[in-house]
Amino acid sequence: MKKTVFMILVTVVLAASTAFAAKGFPSSLAGFTLGSDIEKYDRYCNPDKAIPVSDAPFLSEALIKGDVLPGVRGGSLSFGNCRNTGKLIRIKLKFYDRGKGFFENMLRKYEKAFGEADTYLGDAFKNVIAWEWVFKNTKGEEISLILMWSRDQEVRPGVSIKMTHESLMRAEFECYKTMDEHRRYEMKGSKIKDLDRYIPR
Repeated sequence: MKKTVFMILVTVVLAASTAFAAKGFPSSLAGFTLGSDIEKYDRYCNPDKAIPVSDAPFLSEALIKGDVLPGVRGGSLSFGNCRNTGKLIRIKLKFYDRGKGFFENMLRKYEKAFGEADTYLGDAFKNVIAWEWVFKNTKGEEISLILMWSRDQEVRPGVSIKMTHESLMRAEFECYKTMDEHRRYEMKGSKIKDLDRYIPR
C-alpha cells in the first residue's frame, strides 16, 4: 500500500504542469548545468559518495562541499541512476544568510529576469514562502525553478533554491517504474502479520 501511495504521489508530482511558462529557458545555476555529467563537478561534491534519494530512488544525491560557493552553506547535486546515468537533474542550494530581506532581494532579481512566478507553493501563514517558475523550450523540455524562504525548522529553514530538469526527471521515473515492476515480479514482498508492532509505546 505504501509503495502504491508513493508511486501515485510521484506520478502526480511529475505530471503536474502549470498553465503558464516563465520567459527564457535557463539551465545553469551557480556554474552547474542541468544535463551535464556529474563527474564534471567533482570539485564541488563527491559523486562516489552519493546515495539514492529516499523519496525519488531513481536519483542519486551528492552533497555539495562546504565553502566551495560564496555564501552557500550547503546543498546537493542529484543525478540520474537509470536512463540518464550520471546526468545532472537537480540542483539545490542553501545560503548562510537566512534572512527574509535576502530572500526578497533575490526574489526581485528573479522577477526582473524571468517575470512573475507561475505558482505559489508556500503556506497561507507565510511560514514558508516559495515561488515557482516553469520554463519550456521548443523541444518540449521543461525546467522548474523554486525560490524559497522558510522559518519552519522542518522545511529547509532560511533561503534556498531548487532547480530541476523535469523532462529528465520524468525519463528517470519511467525507467525506475519499469525496473521496479520487474524487481517486484521476481521478489515476494513481506506481509505485515501484526499491526501492534507499528504502534508506538
